[in-house]
Amino acid sequence: MQTNSGPYSSGATGATSAAPQASDSGAMFAGSSPDMERLTRDFRAFLADCETLLRNAQTLSGEGAAVARTEFTRKLADARVRLDSMKTSANQQAMRAREMTEDYVRREPMKALAIAAGTGALVALIVSRR
Repeated sequence: MQTNSGPYSSGATGATSAAPQASDSGAMFAGSSPDMERLTRDFRAFLADCETLLRNAQTLSGEGAAVARTEFTRKLADARVRLDSMKTSANQQAMRAREMTEDYVRREPMKALAIAAGTGALVALIVSRR
């Protein structure tokens, strides 16, 4: 049997509050927007660097082309590292969300069932009207 010491517990045995549940899930995903902005900014900078390198590569000699190729390879490797880091972060957030959901369903099965039934009825109502 699990204890009531998860992120939703109120400190008292068995009592939980609905308000922290909503704010915790929002806080958990709040970091994803700045991460996406940073990824977008880094990707645009990477594309600009690639365009500059390709533009300059047309006029470079053998040695200059080798330097441009090395620079391009380095920037591509940096982009891959940042992308892998973002992927790992997203996977960790998804795992936390899943664990928190499973924990809530185990602690509050009737509430979870009611929420699922209500959501299903709402979706069915919306779909049937189209």
